[in-house]
Amino acid sequence: MITTVLATNKTEFQKYIEQLKVKGKRIFSPDEVEYLANCDGFEAVELKQEDETDEEFLTLFSTWLHERPQQSGHTDYYILFYLRTGEQLTSEQFEYMERNVAECFETNHGWLYELNERLRFRHRIRLICSHKKTFRRLVRKDWRKGMDIN
Repeated sequence: MITTVLATNKTEFQKYIEQLKVKGKRIFSPDEVEYLANCDGFEAVELKQEDETDEEFLTLFSTWLHERPQQSGHTDYYILFYLRTGEQLTSEQFEYMERNVAECFETNHGWLYELNERLRFRHRIRLICSHKKTFRRLVRKDWRKGMDIN
């Protein structure tokens, strides 16, 4: 498994999540980009399958998540799972992800996107995390400026 860091500062992180597209459509709306980029910490990492079987790759991903330092506070996380053309996770693979991956994020919110529209021979996972020290249950917006009001 090859691991690559995709963003090293907030500006790169924001540009990275703005440019993520599937079939020409952005994954995140401008509001979502602003919410995710306005954070206390972030992660944008890509993991690529090498010679492992699909099950070994999932196990390595889970092990990697368990070994990395856990963040305190609230984390919104997105797992973009790039699969082979037309492929979907099996129910066993999804249950494994739900059981072993989601537990690394405690009670935080996560989304799993299964992307299979392009021809590829190996799986790839992009993990995007936005860490906040405190969780705001309600975000106040200025509709004229399109900005959060603190």
